[in-house]
Amino acid sequence: MPVSVQGARPQAWESQVKSYVRNRYAHLAEADAFPEGGADRAREAGYPARFIDGLPERVSASYCGCGYLLDGVDLKGVRTAVELGCGAGLDARLVSERLEEGARLVALDIAPQMLHRTREALEGVRSSVRRHLLTGDMENIPLADGIADIVLANASLNLTVDKPKALIEARRILKPGGRLIARELVREGELPVEIAQDPQAWNASLGGVCEEAEWESLLARAGFREVEMSGHAPFRPVISVRIHARKGD
Repeated sequence: MPVSVQGARPQAWESQVKSYVRNRYAHLAEADAFPEGGADRAREAGYPARFIDGLPERVSASYCGCGYLLDGVDLKGVRTAVELGCGAGLDARLVSERLEEGARLVALDIAPQMLHRTREALEGVRSSVRRHLLTGDMENIPLADGIADIVLANASLNLTVDKPKALIEARRILKPGGRLIARELVREGELPVEIAQDPQAWNASLGGVCEEAEWESLLARAGFREVEMSGHAPFRPVISVRIHARKGD
């Protein structure tokens, strides 16, 4: 019988999933084993060609997102931005270049090895932005309440086992009225059983994919308002969407 993606999971299963995710991304970072064509995929996703072309090849080749995270996003007035699941740092670099002078960027990832790659990606960026790299779990973010103007995530929320908890944590660290901007995956109908029941499927963000209505419900229950889903694009075998939501009062 298929297991519902949102159904209760044994604690040992949850630990196994997180271990798979952590180990896979540690391997990608250490062995430079990112899927080929990262720079081309980033351009196709809508990242500015000038930005991608100006990156060191090692940075542009590490792109593993599911879309252009900052498409149409205004960072004016943002004093603290937090990126959840920063990976190898391509988005962190772009955000760092676009934040205003004296702002702060906090980049969090579950794999310390990925933070080494993020640090490498940020090298040489002439910016007065203060940058902090943190090892941590999105379901238990090691940051104080209400510190962020904006929380960003690119193909990372799907990696969480307990999405309600992750979204509550994202809301917790936001200031009142703060924004959550994410590029994530959605499915239409049930996942194939071999994906839904395979802990390793979480490694590619597939095992944790929700339907669009599920995301909307999860966000509302976590205390977000003005939830918008846009920018739908094929991302076989699922769909990539842009999520915009605000922290409610």
